[in-house]
Amino acid sequence: MSRINRRALLKLAGSVTTAAAVLPFTNLWHAFGASIEADPEAPPASLGRIATWSVEIREAPERKGKLVRAAKRDEVLPLREQVVGEAVMPHNSIWYKTDEGYAYSSWIQPVEEVRNPAEPDKAAEKFWGEITVPFSDSRYAPDPKSGRSMRLYYTCVFRVVGAVMGKDEQWWYRLQDGVTYSPGPYVPATDVRRLDPSELTPLSPEIMTKRVEVNLKEQTITAYEYDKPVLTSRVASGYGGFRTPGGTHKVLFKNPTARMIGGQGADYYDLPGVPFPTFITWSGVAIHGAYWHNDFGRPRSHGCLNVPADVARWFWRWTSPIAPYEAAVYYTPRGSAATTVTVM
Repeated sequence: MSRINRRALLKLAGSVTTAAAVLPFTNLWHAFGASIEADPEAPPASLGRIATWSVEIREAPERKGKLVRAAKRDEVLPLREQVVGEAVMPHNSIWYKTDEGYAYSSWIQPVEEVRNPAEPDKAAEKFWGEITVPFSDSRYAPDPKSGRSMRLYYTCVFRVVGAVMGKDEQWWYRLQDGVTYSPGPYVPATDVRRLDPSELTPLSPEIMTKRVEVNLKEQTITAYEYDKPVLTSRVASGYGGFRTPGGTHKVLFKNPTARMIGGQGADYYDLPGVPFPTFITWSGVAIHGAYWHNDFGRPRSHGCLNVPADVARWFWRWTSPIAPYEAAVYYTPRGSAATTVTVM
């Protein structure tokens, strides 16, 4: 079991192809390079957000452990350690130690709470921004007392199209793309980190022989350069009637963000700000980040290939075609090369 924190991950992301990047076969974020010193007890983040209706906190990392209480959706817990305990789901035996006891990791999104300086001048130019707090409630007006539009979660991505001083005398950003097609709701500027264009530049663009393999049995996704694996991550593929289609596909188009809506009844979902989808079918199957679970390693999606948000950004940067920073959607030009994605 190994782990690397998010800051180190982002620092290494630009040079990941120098060594294989392997996600350990525990339910963690990911680790880059065998030379990185790993702390098997360190949690993947300092905080964890409950990403389902409730998660039980127990005195021991097992279902028979004495129940302390049930933490409810969107409650944020401090993560002190991660330990190997009972595998509630066969693919995952990791539990997080909190101040009150142990909670199973599959339904806890690792998060941080990072506040950012407002950049109203940059907002006037428009930029892509990432939510850096466990959640932020968007509002119909730049006012904390205004009606709530949607709750936006850690690692969600949106285009920031403007900044205004709110009634609370704080800067608010107006969002578009990933939530609405036209300028939409507002969020506190402190909750959004600007993604500099340098963070979305292509990775190893000089390498012409790239391909991706998805192993549905093992629930892994692997990137290859000249038949050498350069990144492997656990994935959550489609399940039941939504099985991820097998065969060889190609990258058709890319978005820095998407609002994904679908399903019916109890299966209905409306997910704003889905980070960095790379689409491989016209029916909407994509490699993309997922903030609504931490359950990578088993089929559970509506056909897409769920990966951690930073892994999704890596694939978005690494695959061909190269998408320009400003594009809300970028289609593979006719006749140009596109990275193949084989699902088997």
